[in-house]
Amino acid sequence: MDLVVDASVAVKWLITEADSEAAVSVFQDHNVVAPDVLLAECRNAVLTHVRRGTISIEQAKQAERDFDGLRLHALPSVPLLTQAFALALELGHPIYDCIYLAAAIASDRILVTADQRFAAKVQGSAKAADRIKLLADLRT
Repeated sequence: MDLVVDASVAVKWLITEADSEAAVSVFQDHNVVAPDVLLAECRNAVLTHVRRGTISIEQAKQAERDFDGLRLHALPSVPLLTQAFALALELGHPIYDCIYLAAAIASDRILVTADQRFAAKVQGSAKAADRIKLLADLRT
């Protein structure tokens, strides 16, 4: 299956969290892309783990090296911004998450997210409900 993943899924490739195994399966078993904002958002999530004390600085550095080694295909986000903005207005949701949804729509893929609140908003949208799946629903 052709998928777009957001940072809530990709960070699970780097740091063991709930559903990390499912996230790794998504990466290994599907054709996965993501908008380039994922590169910054995943690093920010790793930094958040350091600040909270759930991982060490050395573990964070290793996570970054591991992330760089994945060779994930990153889609440019600038061409997605107009559609992401419109989606953010429609859904009443931050544009950052809507960039991933716009990428799924533009590339004719399904967005996989671990963000239940965002998925619920999108599933309530007539325009984009068929473009999103929760990671938990893809568990094997």
